Amino acid sequence: MLRRMPILSYVLMLSLLVFMAGCKSCGKQVIEDVPAPPPVEKPAPEPKVVVEKTPEPDPVPVKIEREAPAPPTAQMLNDMGVLQTVYFGFDSSTLNDQARALLRANADWLKANPGHTVVMGGHCDERGTKEYNLALGERRASAARDYLASLGAATSGLRVISYGEEDPAASGHNED
Repeated sequence: MLRRMPILSYVLMLSLLVFMAGCKSCGKQVIEDVPAPPPVEKPAPEPKVVVEKTPEPDPVPVKIEREAPAPPTAQMLNDMGVLQTVYFGFDSSTLNDQARALLRANADWLKANPGHTVVMGGHCDERGTKEYNLALGERRASAARDYLASLGAATSGLRVISYGEEDPAASGHNED
């Protein structure tokens, strides 16, 4: 009987194959006609929005206001040597050539920088009386002021003062 078992299994397998080969639905996939789904309507494309860039107006110039520098003080101007000192000969109020050249440069600065008040002090040494030296100091300052005025400097900003021997321009006790 042992021999019959393999034969019997062969026969069964063969019949199974024949049966399957004869069956329409076995081993084949049946496709039924299924109605196609309705087409999905695509939403209409959104219109493109075109933004036109309007030209920007020309920028308005911005004025940057800076604080004006403070005008120099009289002491600063004196320290810078803006106006030159004029010296006179002994016991004289007459302007020499060197004094005139310095006063011309001073007049140019005064004309270019109006609005300054300049105190022109006349100095002397201690020789002579106080009264004489005060008068000589005033003549010296007035001579310088008058020459500046003749060169076009505004006399409204020129003040004359005599220091006499009280405040000598140079220390010393002789003509040197």
